[in-house]
Amino acid sequence: MLNPMLALMFWTLCVALYLLTLRIRAVRRGDASLGYFRLYTDAQKAPPAAAIAASKHYDNLFQVPVLFYLACVTALALGLPGAPVLAWAFVLLRLIHGFIHMSYNNVMHRLVAFLAGNLVLLGIWVLIALQVSSRG
Repeated sequence: MLNPMLALMFWTLCVALYLLTLRIRAVRRGDASLGYFRLYTDAQKAPPAAAIAASKHYDNLFQVPVLFYLACVTALALGLPGAPVLAWAFVLLRLIHGFIHMSYNNVMHRLVAFLAGNLVLLGIWVLIALQVSSRG
């Protein structure tokens, strides 16, 4: 369970570096104003769409994945068989979601990857619930 967690953390750091690169490039090229990043308002010149998509995706990596990390730690503590396969499936779907989000950004494709990932995460939590309920 630790390897999928580390993989998702590594992906999160990669997205953070990508986002930083896009923001620096946008400011240097004059495509965005540095002032925009003070309050993230439209009062200043906003960054290009690619930087906004990367920013939204980075934010998203601190939403549902929090439940993933908690599920992984719980599954690890319970010694759940099958959970690592589901954990890797979740990570793969998050990578697919991220590549869609930060490349061609088709909302329906992104939604399918997002929903599939959430269903896999739900599967991990169902395994946890079944294990806990069987213990009495």
